[in-house]
Amino acid sequence: MAKLRIKKYVNQVKNSKMFGKWYGRVNYNDTLSTDDLCRHISKHGTIYTSDVVKGVIERFVLCFEELLHEGYKIKLDGLGTFSLKMSTCGAESAEEFGVQNIKHLQVKFNGDKKKFSEYASPTFKKNARFEIEPDASENEKEQGENED
Repeated sequence: MAKLRIKKYVNQVKNSKMFGKWYGRVNYNDTLSTDDLCRHISKHGTIYTSDVVKGVIERFVLCFEELLHEGYKIKLDGLGTFSLKMSTCGAESAEEFGVQNIKHLQVKFNGDKKKFSEYASPTFKKNARFEIEPDASENEKEQGENED
């Protein structure tokens, strides 16, 4: 199983209570395109070629947006639920509230919380393999030791 690379970083916000503490973040390999994802899916023994998979995904994306705009939540079993998140400015009265009060509208995702879902936080973490990458000072130390 591949390892998820974690990059260490130090909090450098001087007025923070967490100043100087070390944290980790995912060090991504790349962002896969729809074509990349379709090729990957087709390599997993499916009878469908990547162009057929891509056609299904493209249709899904169109329907996904349409259904969200119609006020539906979309649940993908084993993955999670997509819905819309909205922020608005207040109005003095109900009569004054309108579209002009909408500041942001974006897609929100909530991972599947079922007990046996692979994407529920405890299970997903348990199934992952991690590799903590050395920070810059450790790299420099290793390079210095190797040069002798």
